[in-house]
Amino acid sequence: MLKRQDDKRYKKQSYIVVGLSDFGKHIVRALSFTPTELLVIDQDPKKLEDISDIVLDTVCADAADPDVLSQLGVAGFDGAVVDTGNDLERKVLITMQLKELGVPNVIVKVNNELEGRVLRRVGADKVIEPDREVGSRVANQIAGKRYFEAIELPQDYSISDFAVPADWFGKTIGDLEIRTKHGMTVLGVHRGEDLLVNPSPDLALQSGDVAVLLGEVGQMNHLRDQYK
Repeated sequence: MLKRQDDKRYKKQSYIVVGLSDFGKHIVRALSFTPTELLVIDQDPKKLEDISDIVLDTVCADAADPDVLSQLGVAGFDGAVVDTGNDLERKVLITMQLKELGVPNVIVKVNNELEGRVLRRVGADKVIEPDREVGSRVANQIAGKRYFEAIELPQDYSISDFAVPADWFGKTIGDLEIRTKHGMTVLGVHRGEDLLVNPSPDLALQSGDVAVLLGEVGQMNHLRDQYK
């Protein structure tokens, strides 16, 4: 059984990714930049080798085998992402077993609406049809100019508007060292009716500016407390 060390002072999110088709690979690479603890399972050793530089815990096995998931102690994880390509039967078997073993949040990549209905019936908490979801999200962004809502974030991270405090007026983003001092990334700056996306470090902030910041929720709350 896989043993995971949990620090009671700071409980990281932990997720299993079952299957390394294109969607699964993108999930793994995106989560590797976050504090999320990952376990990746796939039958193909070559696919596991391709992500060995970013994930330490990998298992080469068939997750549809009833013994595999139970032996890995998956009940201790916060959730799972299942992407077995076009193999609907394996998605069903894996999803059912994950839910029976007590995994609380099982997300399954599906290819169409029919697959989605089947997977929900067997217990999937969320099904994702990437082309449809991305299309809808981009359309909503275009219509409403909500440029940053398309970014999916782990639970501990957020994108928030932050009214620029008086101490920052006249200083550039680079001068303020916002990433170094506060652990936050400036994605954009609202200035009047304009949204300055991916602003230069040389941009001087002004009275009335609202910065769009990406970072951990705790760091954001700490920054707000500093400038109350």
